[in-house]
Amino acid sequence: MSITWYRGIVVGVDGSQESLAALEWAARAADVHEARLTVVASHATPATPAPGFGDAAREAQDEARHAADAARARLGGHRPGGRDLEVIILPGTAAHVLSQRARTCDLVVVGRRGLDGLDRLLVGSTSSALAASSTGAVAVVPAGAATGDPYRIRVGVAHDDEPDVLGAAFAEAAARDCALEVVHVTGSDPVTSALLSMDPVAASWHDAARTDLADQVARWSEKYPQVACTLVIRRGSPAVALLEDLTPDHLVVVGGRRHPSVVGRMLRSVPDAVLRAAPCPVLVVHVGQPEE
Repeated sequence: MSITWYRGIVVGVDGSQESLAALEWAARAADVHEARLTVVASHATPATPAPGFGDAAREAQDEARHAADAARARLGGHRPGGRDLEVIILPGTAAHVLSQRARTCDLVVVGRRGLDGLDRLLVGSTSSALAASSTGAVAVVPAGAATGDPYRIRVGVAHDDEPDVLGAAFAEAAARDCALEVVHVTGSDPVTSALLSMDPVAASWHDAARTDLADQVARWSEKYPQVACTLVIRRGSPAVALLEDLTPDHLVVVGGRRHPSVVGRMLRSVPDAVLRAAPCPVLVVHVGQPEE
């Protein structure tokens, strides 16, 4: 991820309070990184016209225009990142439109409504779809989350994604002037944990992996000496560890890999579990090559 996000930030709005909170978070991110901010309001267009299609289409377009107007009003005369604000209205579903825009920007920001127990079991939300299929980083701002600078950033890392994810987390902590907590979780179940403790070869590999991760953190700390960093290694569920004791003014950074749209929406991944349950903004940094 570019530290300056020179290709800009895109935020999706639909007129809801959650999307306007995402707008505020995105505007602050644009200020911090001196990046251009683009506000996108979309309106769905049925593939096959049906009776009443014209009225429904006009109503959807009106709602998109109202969402765009609400975004302009929310920011007033503010120029995020020191640049003129761009507001555009595009046809299509929010997930598709924002996924396309992700190809030409560094970060896409969306809001997330409060979910009850049933909703948490459903798949296909805009935030989940983007986190699974976007080509770039995605920030999800849930209802009730703080929209200013976080007081602490928590980043979850695995051994195969820390260069991208750690780099993004350290850069964000430096830009936001806050502490960073690096969390790595091993032994996601009791059986695995027991095997690690009984098998000398597995235990030795585990220790070497932890040492390598500590070296990675140390190298990033040398690059960003102003960031107060803590390394935490736990056993258990990665999602549970990342969600523990979170407050609305945290920021969580996790790695993710792209998946085909259908598979990605069905996949119960750690990033998906975190972004669905976290009370604070979650930044998903895609690593490696897309999975097709």
